[in-house]
Amino acid sequence: MWYNEVMPKHLVLVLSLLAAVILLTMLNFVTPAGVGPLGVLLLFVLFYILMFGISFFVVKVFMKATGKQVVRKSYIYAAVIAFGPILLLASRSLGTVSLLTVGAIIMAVFLACFLVNKRA
Repeated sequence: MWYNEVMPKHLVLVLSLLAAVILLTMLNFVTPAGVGPLGVLLLFVLFYILMFGISFFVVKVFMKATGKQVVRKSYIYAAVIAFGPILLLASRSLGTVSLLTVGAIIMAVFLACFLVNKRA
């Protein structure tokens, strides 16, 4: 299976921890106006990597609790679930977070997970 050869067991954990350290450093030492558009893009990418690590851990725990093995589909589920907080952060930066927005984001993540379940 290709994902066992390409993605070592600890790569997701190490990248998530590295993203958390860089993200905390950025949040403590720079401002959005001072870092510019590429810095804001880097912030979103680092936040996504961190959320991917957290969601992969949650999916892995859920898979082991149900007695299933962690397979390629687990990585895809984690990627889909990690996109939800990115959408919330983006809507928060636009100042339009409401109950309807949160509900729409949750429905989009559930729909994407359903599509992963049917396709992958």
